[in-house]
Amino acid sequence: MEETPPYFLEIDGMEDTAQPDRQSLCGRPWVGIRFDCCGVYSRIYRNLDGTAYKGWCPQCMRRIRLRVGQGGTDARFFTAE
Repeated sequence: MEETPPYFLEIDGMEDTAQPDRQSLCGRPWVGIRFDCCGVYSRIYRNLDGTAYKGWCPQCMRRIRLRVGQGGTDARFFTAE
């Protein structure tokens, strides 16, 4: 059973109808996250379904998921506390 990520942020309006390149991350949409847990920054990339951005802290491996929805924000950088 998959654990529930410790952080959840609804990001409305960050939809993109273009299909991501399944061979690489090149051109794949991303958002920047500063992980306060370890004081580090990382990019997390949108999943292949285009429904969420998923990633983890590069030091402690704490997971994060940002759901894609309608109406949302054009922000590209966030802080996970």
